[in-house]
Amino acid sequence: MEIFGNSDLKATTPFKNMLDSFAPANLTEFISNRITKAALEQETEEVVLPAQGSDYVGRPSTNIPREFICPLTGLLFEDPVTLETGQTFERASITNWFSKGNQTCPVTRKSLECQSVPHTNLILKRVINNWKSEHWRHLLAYFSNVSGNSGGHGWLKNEIAVSVLEQLLIALNQDEKRATLEQLLSLGSLRFLIQRFNCGNTREKICVSRLLRSCIEADTNCRNIVARNVNKLWLLNLLQNKELESRRNAILILTELICLNRRKDAKFFLKGLHKDNIVKAMHDMLTYLQDCPCEQRIMVAVLLLHFDLLADTEMPNTYRDDAVDAMSVALESSLSDERSKEICCKALLILGGHFSFSGKIMTEDWILKQAGFLEGFGVEYLDVEENNVPVDETVITMEDDEEEAREKWLLNASALLIGSGKKCFVEALSKCLGSGNSEMVRICLTTVAWLSSALASLKDSEFELSAFLAIITQLIECLQHGDLVEHKVLASLSLLNFSKIQECRVLLMMITEDFVGPLESLVEVTWTAKELYAIISSSYN
Repeated sequence: MEIFGNSDLKATTPFKNMLDSFAPANLTEFISNRITKAALEQETEEVVLPAQGSDYVGRPSTNIPREFICPLTGLLFEDPVTLETGQTFERASITNWFSKGNQTCPVTRKSLECQSVPHTNLILKRVINNWKSEHWRHLLAYFSNVSGNSGGHGWLKNEIAVSVLEQLLIALNQDEKRATLEQLLSLGSLRFLIQRFNCGNTREKICVSRLLRSCIEADTNCRNIVARNVNKLWLLNLLQNKELESRRNAILILTELICLNRRKDAKFFLKGLHKDNIVKAMHDMLTYLQDCPCEQRIMVAVLLLHFDLLADTEMPNTYRDDAVDAMSVALESSLSDERSKEICCKALLILGGHFSFSGKIMTEDWILKQAGFLEGFGVEYLDVEENNVPVDETVITMEDDEEEAREKWLLNASALLIGSGKKCFVEALSKCLGSGNSEMVRICLTTVAWLSSALASLKDSEFELSAFLAIITQLIECLQHGDLVEHKVLASLSLLNFSKIQECRVLLMMITEDFVGPLESLVEVTWTAKELYAIISSSYN
């Protein structure tokens, strides 16, 4: 039986009875009501799903028992622990609550005699696992029927299939979700979902957009297929939805779809859209930027700048300034917020515009290659996790035209970030370099490296010198005391880039005593450090 296509399966009475016995009562009632409504209206009107809050399968949260949801995360429990107050929380979330010095129950606000995290509530965990198993089995049976049976109300079956598919995933943890999606993708679900996004009503598009993003997370090769085939205008229109969560999801999937290996593919993503539509979408992004939670703003700002650079639009300077300001504020806020720090790191790497075919962000690896620290980039790059197990092999061909397009990208991005006398972004990077967080320092050094590389081409000594003065102290600090050799390599690369700018070079030569020693120790590690050392030594001696 094909799940996503025509099928020879007939809805026999025994099979239908079996499905009816599996299905939640609200789902059966919903289907019955929808068919009756369609018959009365003779299928002359577009089907509109029930409003938010209605009790039907398209609203996942209504079908999950409240006691299975962590009050802190809003997600289904994976490792529930119960406090002395009788309230249950996800282990990771309550651990984080206690780590911030809280000594009360997050729900009752009562003081706790013991702030240690209890053992797992095994009884509740077992009950949840049983519920998940039954929930998944019931919905899978229904999904197979409504999407595979070719007779009857096709428009209704497609709509129900999408809703049930979302229900199939809501009760699963990340590993189970990935495995299930991989199985469904092998059955042709991606083509089905793209078709439903392009043809379905607004509510269905919102639901499908979430599922498409999940598919990309499960199999990154889906990204290119979605980018080529999804209706871009409909996707941009979701940015105008009244629901903040729907707009957030549109931002997230658009961010995934700009992470394409080739810059010309990224530009092609917007090809065919009228400039008015693109400008309207950027206005919608700016509106969302002002409304969304603080930790989301840097990613929205990066997406906004990507659209500006990819579409070659005449976006008002105030839009760009707001985007750069939002990025700067987010970077400074990340100094005291771990979750924001993680998002900021990803956003900065996306801004660099280097991705593998599967969408893996390669900006840092590309910069390290420029510094002569990673061998073989451009031929074959092997990604190794902390346990040194190869997990992904990416082959990247750096064609001349593509390399030129990427250089142009970084030049234009640099002009947006620090042109017109802007200093807030570089100053925010400087503060993050002094944060002491190894990952944040590494990502910010990567950003400074490509910014400094592009600066000489801006041909504006005022901007170049301003950026140099804002960042030089932290660069020397990283070169002297960097936690990792990568920190020192990236810092030396940025200093080499600045040394190619006459005004910066003069100032650099005045402080060579501060870093000539640490630089000498890098000479055998990377050719860029060797070149900078030669420049410094000739002047120093």
